[in-house]
Amino acid sequence: MINFFRKIRKQLANENKVQRYMRYAIGEVILIMLGIFMALELQNWNERRKQEIQFKATLEQLYNTITDDVWSYQYATNNAKNIVDNIDSLLNYNDSMPKQVLPWSLWYTIFSNKEGYASASLPIINTLNYNTENKDQSNLANQLQNYASLINNKSKIYFKVETQINKLLLDNNIPFPKIELDNTQKGLIVDSTYYNNQDYENCVRLLKDPNFITHLKSHRTQIAFNSLDFKVLYNDANTMLKLIKAYDPNVKLLFQDVGIIGTSIDGFDDVGAHSTPMTLTNEDLSIWEIELYLKEGRVKFRCRDSWAQNWGGSTFPKGEANFEGPDIPVSEAGNYKVILNLTTNTYEFIKQDD
Repeated sequence: MINFFRKIRKQLANENKVQRYMRYAIGEVILIMLGIFMALELQNWNERRKQEIQFKATLEQLYNTITDDVWSYQYATNNAKNIVDNIDSLLNYNDSMPKQVLPWSLWYTIFSNKEGYASASLPIINTLNYNTENKDQSNLANQLQNYASLINNKSKIYFKVETQINKLLLDNNIPFPKIELDNTQKGLIVDSTYYNNQDYENCVRLLKDPNFITHLKSHRTQIAFNSLDFKVLYNDANTMLKLIKAYDPNVKLLFQDVGIIGTSIDGFDDVGAHSTPMTLTNEDLSIWEIELYLKEGRVKFRCRDSWAQNWGGSTFPKGEANFEGPDIPVSEAGNYKVILNLTTNTYEFIKQDD
């Protein structure tokens, strides 16, 4: 091809057709420049395409970790409310509250998880690579960075009194509830097999101690602050999910190995039972289903045969799937089609014909 152009230039020069030669030369230069421009544009387009793919992949990671945030903040909000209600009952203690519940109620006051949850979203947001020339990416990245700043800000400690309450309980000879290592499904043991009458009397005496009441009231204020923070984080995390979904409608939850476990099947971990695997029937909406026979008893949903991610509820045959929720009571034995929707956070047990 180069030799061809050289022959044309030589022929035009020999014929002394300078004007035609100049037009041809200028045209050739323009073609070369146009080729370079198109090559650069193609390269830039390819780079933008690869960057967009990576950006959406990171967004999908964030969509999943922020979903975990939402569940954790909701659980923490409910827990904070329960602690405040419990403290109010203790502050208004007038001998109407059974003595047997006092040890558990007193220790439950410090079951706050203000600093017990570390969002996995933070390191991902810090590594989010976005195109500064892409307005939509820049705006979304800015919103996510604001969310990260909110998490860091709300993680600050206002003041801390629960360690003093812990010390006062121990100083007054009120032991922490017992737990069976070989059967954790029993939960914390707070009955007469562990506590005695002297323990109960120590609780009553402590509730009349002005110093303890001062600590308890102060702790109530701290928990109330925590609850407000969790609500703010919960609302902002939900907003982030909506923004991510608006940018990429195809983003989805990536849960794997969801199963169901409980006494309605083969039991819980205390008897060596494992989760019965469910089938992912809708990947976009993260809907899991299974058909099986259930006895009267209790069940929960969980991932990877582990309690790291689990969902429960208080109603049957359908209800809200709450993260770290209670065991779901199966009140009637039979064959069921079980549907768990992790996008709407709902479950349903549909009785099948025997």
